[in-house]
Amino acid sequence: MYSPDVSLGIGSVVYALTKADGRLQREEMQTVKEVFVDEPHGDLALYSFFLRENIGESVEDAYSFGMRRLIEKRAELSEPLKKRFVDILIRVARAHDTVSCEERELIQRFTDQIQRL
Repeated sequence: MYSPDVSLGIGSVVYALTKADGRLQREEMQTVKEVFVDEPHGDLALYSFFLRENIGESVEDAYSFGMRRLIEKRAELSEPLKKRFVDILIRVARAHDTVSCEERELIQRFTDQIQRL
């Protein structure tokens, strides 16, 4: 179990991923809903995701916000949880036919950063 702040953070990072290639795909949105339904405070992750979509937040702003939340709560991030978050990003990126170069780069960036926490 992790805190609401961590949920807000991962929701923001997932939003950044879905917008990294320019637009949110319908399949990505469906996968995001499926992924967060079983996560602790998944409703907050979804709120964070859709709030950013509604205001058209930039990829970098959403990613930075999410990472700040995760960095502040790094004590809650066990190795299995870090892996689960990376797996969530991969699952969302694979929701449609191809994983873009921008999505791969964001996943790699996230993986590198979260492993250092």
